[in-house]
Amino acid sequence: MEKTSKQNKPSLEIENPADSFFHQPVLLKEVEELLNIKKGEWYLDATVGGGGHAKAIIAKGGHVLGLDWDKEAIKFAAKKLASFSPNGEVCPTPPFFENGGGKNQSRPNKDWLLVQESFVNLATVVGKFGLKGKLAGILFDLGTSFYQLTAPQRGFSFKSQKLDMRMSSGQGVTAADLLKVLSEKELAQIFEKFSQEELARPIAKAIIEARQKKPLESGEELAGLIESVYRQKGRKRGKIHPATKVFQALRIVINDEINNLKKALPQALEVLKEGGRLVVISFHEGEDHEVKNFFRAWEKEGRAKILTPKPVLPEETEKKLNPACRSAKLRAILKI
Repeated sequence: MEKTSKQNKPSLEIENPADSFFHQPVLLKEVEELLNIKKGEWYLDATVGGGGHAKAIIAKGGHVLGLDWDKEAIKFAAKKLASFSPNGEVCPTPPFFENGGGKNQSRPNKDWLLVQESFVNLATVVGKFGLKGKLAGILFDLGTSFYQLTAPQRGFSFKSQKLDMRMSSGQGVTAADLLKVLSEKELAQIFEKFSQEELARPIAKAIIEARQKKPLESGEELAGLIESVYRQKGRKRGKIHPATKVFQALRIVINDEINNLKKALPQALEVLKEGGRLVVISFHEGEDHEVKNFFRAWEKEGRAKILTPKPVLPEETEKKLNPACRSAKLRAILKI
């Protein structure tokens, strides 16, 4: 396959909505500006997803090491990036690299490299590729992909036939497993803590009552149950589905998202080179709270400079084109 010339590179405008996997890359223009992408530099996309942000980095002459715990994401991202720049590859996960060797030694000649791995282990992956202290920028987009939210087999959607919600299929407990064993009090605490659900307690009570008759196995069943609680409480349906917050809270707990973020952020700062930039897009208060606290602490310690005194939010135009971005908040720092 011939290498794509700059003149023939595809447009980076709105992605094809027929693409079955991915949502639009959120805050793309702002990410490009805050990463300050430079030709020839390496960037870590810690949540490569559909490859939208990675594609933009490559278009500006950067090289990308992309991570994602979801093997389907890696497959689709590889397909997208290969169609844009064939000079890349999907690599074995770090345990298969012995002494940092293998064909990863060819990394300086690649536009992109993808690894199926959680960002919790980003320091290990970056080290294996010899990029510690050489990364000009790191991006975390903590959102869930359009595919994950809509594919029935993944169990994230309100119409799914099974309640799974695991970012990496086949590992750990599912949402259905949790709903079978957690107490009413535990469920209510999860819904309150991780999604600020106002009807957390009545929803938790309804789940306990329902499972005494039959376990809740599908997203459709759980979403319907939550809708009925909203109706009973006289709550009108707003712009988002009544089950949105509960599904979000379950996903966060299933994938241990807050703890994983707390483990990954210090690693990100460590592997950045001096003058490198860390950009994080969060989608709920718990994530943003952690990011804000880490950034403020690092600035106070003299390790970083905050580039976004207030979080950057999507413009109304982007919200209309991509409603999924409505809760996004972007924060960025410069390592000093």
